Amino acid sequence: MPDRIPVILNPAARSTQAAAREASLRALTPSPELVLTTAPGEAREIAEKLAREGHRLVVAGGGDGTMNEVLQGICAVNASRPPEQHTALGVLPLGTMNVFSYELGLPSADISVCWQKISSGSRREIDLWMANDHYFVQLAGVGFDAEIIQETPWERKKRLGPLSYVVSAVEVLGRTPPVLTVKIDGRPDLLGSVVLVGAGKHYGGPVQIFPKADNQDGLLDVLVFRQLGGWEFAQMIRAILERGYDSALDLDYLQVSEFTVTAEPAAPYELDGELIHDTTPVVFKAAPFKLNVAV
Repeated sequence: MPDRIPVILNPAARSTQAAAREASLRALTPSPELVLTTAPGEAREIAEKLAREGHRLVVAGGGDGTMNEVLQGICAVNASRPPEQHTALGVLPLGTMNVFSYELGLPSADISVCWQKISSGSRREIDLWMANDHYFVQLAGVGFDAEIIQETPWERKKRLGPLSYVVSAVEVLGRTPPVLTVKIDGRPDLLGSVVLVGAGKHYGGPVQIFPKADNQDGLLDVLVFRQLGGWEFAQMIRAILERGYDSALDLDYLQVSEFTVTAEPAAPYELDGELIHDTTPVVFKAAPFKLNVAV
């Protein structure tokens, strides 16, 4: 009998949603091996241990935070192994938000169908990216959106779900944004107040902010919002969502494989919707290997 597929489950994800689903998850076919986390950061440790033990697939059951932790854990092991021995990543979207599941086309509303896809053995090789020493697969942001995540406490997410980020955005909007500088070899520096980065099309759930993005093309899609205040930035995002991009909008959209963002004063950044405990400068570049995901 083959080894059961390990699912690292965050019982606290989306209030008690994941914990309430534990019994139904155990009833899935083929039966998964549930591994419950008890503290922040533990999912990374568990994923690394499972990858070192030779598991060919490790599944993150939760939201962006759990996915990001599991990604860091398996990539820490994959970095030291040949591609044929790499551990693949699976995603069961159970948390407040899991943007990567939208990009993969997983049916998050039906966990049993999602599990059938994950456990089918089908794999897709996608680009893997790094921001300084951290891995990411879907999106990143420097400045405004990272500040929103920074200002959203767990208690608020537990109480309000996705609306918690809207509340935090209102709090951040009135602040003076940092001056960000995007440095790309062979090009003039770009100045802005917000930098959004897409490895895939989706940002903030089903919203497609990066229409040209392809997670297999070796390029990051980058939006640089020029010197704007918070409210102007919010209005611009709304316009983009309603009408798409407009050449008159005060932004730059480019596709590059490597760039650096500096800030004055130093600014926070987020990866795959999770705040990184680091600040600018941050170098975005391709990881030295690809990532296999279960689809």
